[in-house]
Amino acid sequence: MDRRSFLNLLGKGLLASSTISLFPSLVWGKTSFDYALEGQNLIQGGSYEKAVKALKEAVRLDPESDWAFGLLGRAYRGLGRKAEAVDAFRQAVRLNPEDVYSRMMTEIMTQKPIPKLKKTKKPLTSLEKKALEEEAQMLSWLRSEDGLRYQVKRVVIDAGHGGFDSGAVGKAGLKEKDVTLDLAKRLHQRLQRSGGIKSFLTRTGDYYVPLSERTVIANQYHADLFISIHINANKNRDARGSETYFCSERASSKEAARVAALENAVLKYDTPFKKRRGYIDIEEILFQFERKLYWSESGKFARGFQKRFGQYLPLKSRGVHSANFYVLRKAKMPSILLETGFISNPRNESMLKQDVFRERIVDAIVRGLV
Repeated sequence: MDRRSFLNLLGKGLLASSTISLFPSLVWGKTSFDYALEGQNLIQGGSYEKAVKALKEAVRLDPESDWAFGLLGRAYRGLGRKAEAVDAFRQAVRLNPEDVYSRMMTEIMTQKPIPKLKKTKKPLTSLEKKALEEEAQMLSWLRSEDGLRYQVKRVVIDAGHGGFDSGAVGKAGLKEKDVTLDLAKRLHQRLQRSGGIKSFLTRTGDYYVPLSERTVIANQYHADLFISIHINANKNRDARGSETYFCSERASSKEAARVAALENAVLKYDTPFKKRRGYIDIEEILFQFERKLYWSESGKFARGFQKRFGQYLPLKSRGVHSANFYVLRKAKMPSILLETGFISNPRNESMLKQDVFRERIVDAIVRGLV
């Protein structure tokens, strides 16, 4: 008698005391149900060997008990006896097709793992060997000190001021706009001859280029570096030397703020761009996120540049500073502004007039770039 039959009889009251005499085996002998219940308890306790013995007796007494076969499958599985477990689960499914657990366990245990493909190593071709060698060399170079440096391949050179904007004027009459244009042209020619760095100029003659258009030119050329050349000036005529600036929201010092204000003074002549009402500049919004990265890289490059630049220039090195220079503000690449001497200093002005000294400035810039 299986579990369902037993429960059905119990529910109908057929196992009342008046009928016990008719079923003496229910009182005096263990039934299939008793053995199956015992096996279930043993499985829960982890006694799989004893559970198998009890459940084998259960299915012997009632070969049609799907419940007993299902429990027997669980007991065999607990012992790791896969084949016998599968056979018991299959018997349970045969007797009761709705036994989802036994069906699931049968499918899981009979699934064969996908065999792993044996990889056979083919000998490398000469082209593959060469590619691997080049890759190893490149990785070695990238990990070296030289590989970690910012590599300048395209540079836009900006000659500060121009046209009606003469920039600072020395006591002897030397104009900043003339010196910066000459230095920019000399630097451009030097880089063209060397062939290692491509260079472009924001202006090639004595005319004015709005500050905002100078970085637009650099962006259009997809430059790796934008360098704006200037000559400093100060009320203190003893002030001398060279310095490198990069862009930042706040000036690094009062002197840096003064220099930026001097260079930005010409903004009043620039025609402001008028946006249509309701116009949203997506490019400008995206650039707001990129700008800090460009400025951070500019600072790193400026420090390395000024260190090299100052070694080869016979001028006092005044270090690296930052301020809100409008000419650098919208550059989509690292950008620096050079102040190569003080035109307000008589000694510096005299030196800046000389072709030999200008060549030395250009030589120092090239060494700073490379």
